[in-house]
Amino acid sequence: MYLKKISGPDVEPVTVNDVKLHAHIDHDIEDDLIESWIKAARMHAEDYQSRTYYTTVYDMTFDTWPCLPIKIPRPPLVTIDSIKYYDTDNVEYDFDLNDIHVDTNSEPGRIDLNYLVIWPTVILRSIDAIKIRFTAGYGDAGGTTTTPDYIVALIPDSVKDAIYVYCAWRNEDRAGELNIPKQFYDILRPNRIIQC
Repeated sequence: MYLKKISGPDVEPVTVNDVKLHAHIDHDIEDDLIESWIKAARMHAEDYQSRTYYTTVYDMTFDTWPCLPIKIPRPPLVTIDSIKYYDTDNVEYDFDLNDIHVDTNSEPGRIDLNYLVIWPTVILRSIDAIKIRFTAGYGDAGGTTTTPDYIVALIPDSVKDAIYVYCAWRNEDRAGELNIPKQFYDILRPNRIIQC
C-alpha cells in the first residue's frame, strides 16, 4: 500500500498571533518564520499521531485487490471519493461506490464490500493497479459547514497545545541543538493511532 497526499491542508490549526501570544513574542519581523514553525509542528504532530487534522485528500494505491475490510489511514475518515482500477492495457475503470460500506465511526476508518459483492475479475496491471481516493480530517462530510474556522474549531485543543510547545521550543532553541521537548509527545500520545 502506498499513500500520496493530493491536496490540503489550506489552513493551520493555530495562527501566527496565537503562537506569538503563547511564546511572548511582541514583534512582527519573524511572522514568516513563525508560520513555517506552525506548519512543521502540524506535520510532525500528524505524523506522530498518524492522523489528519485539516481536510486533506489522499490517494491510497495497491498492486492487487486488498484484504477486507480495508483500513483507511490518517483518520478521521470523511469520505471515500473514488475507487479506480486499471487492467493490463492501462484502461481505467471506476468501482461503484454504492457497492461498498464505509465506516467513518471507527479510527482508522474502514471500507468493506456490501453483501454478495465481489471485486471485479479483470486482470490488473502488475503495479499501481487500484487507487482509492479519500478525504480525511476534521470536518463535515456533507460539505455544508466546512468553513476554515469551523474545521479549525473541531481540531482537538491538545493538538493546538502541542503546536504551541513546538513553536516556543523553536523560538528558544534557534540553533536546533536540543531535541523536540518531551511535552510535545506527551500531549499528543493519548490520541495517537498505532498501526498494527
